[in-house]
Amino acid sequence: MFKAELEDVGLLKDSMKTVSDLISEGLFQLEEDGIKLIAADPAMVGLVDYKLKEEVFESYELEEETKVGLNLENFYSILRRANSDDTITLELKEDDSKFHITMENSSTRNFSLPILNLSEDDIPSTDQLDFTFEAELETNVLEGAIKDAMVVSDAVTVSADGESLEISADGDQSNVNFEITEGSEGVLDMEGGDAKSMFSLDYLSKMIGAKKLNDNVTIKLGEDFPMRLEFIVPDEVDLSFVLAPRIEEE
Repeated sequence: MFKAELEDVGLLKDSMKTVSDLISEGLFQLEEDGIKLIAADPAMVGLVDYKLKEEVFESYELEEETKVGLNLENFYSILRRANSDDTITLELKEDDSKFHITMENSSTRNFSLPILNLSEDDIPSTDQLDFTFEAELETNVLEGAIKDAMVVSDAVTVSADGESLEISADGDQSNVNFEITEGSEGVLDMEGGDAKSMFSLDYLSKMIGAKKLNDNVTIKLGEDFPMRLEFIVPDEVDLSFVLAPRIEEE
């Protein structure tokens, strides 16, 4: 049995908006310290690492840790119906094949989703990733660079040398180069060594949607290596993405 009551609707709704744009199905882990989700898209290009912490809930009851497979697009479609002043209750009843979502304010609305039988076997581990560069930026800085790059291409090259971060894209007839250095406006921290990789702008443009959670983002890079983007609200929610590099065809 699991039952949790949440008044800060935006934390869950904004998180699931970005997650569901990338991942269609996911296996939620209901744990003593919160709700966790690690899921990858079918192409294994983008991975979501998400945790909504127990502290944000008004009440949190869990008899034993368990896992619940849900269609994330359908879950978000339900959450979209929640108003900012609603209280949401998430519930898993004993011997029930449904996951229940209740919204209460002037009225009470009850929704349910079928529980899916999903496997964890296909989810890659990211625990061993060893990044060579890390920067903390104001999210609008990275968002601006991504939008600039999308004007000319569907892929972007992100490179760093420890003192600067460069985001560039080349199209058939035009190109763009966006460079920020340590100490620039919107740069909170920057450290590490050389890094350079190419990434899909389609994935990045969806991941940057997590800006609603935090005004700052941490970006981690390596050489021909995945990128990790972290949007963290201390003691409330952690939402991170790992994006595999795009390989250029010879």
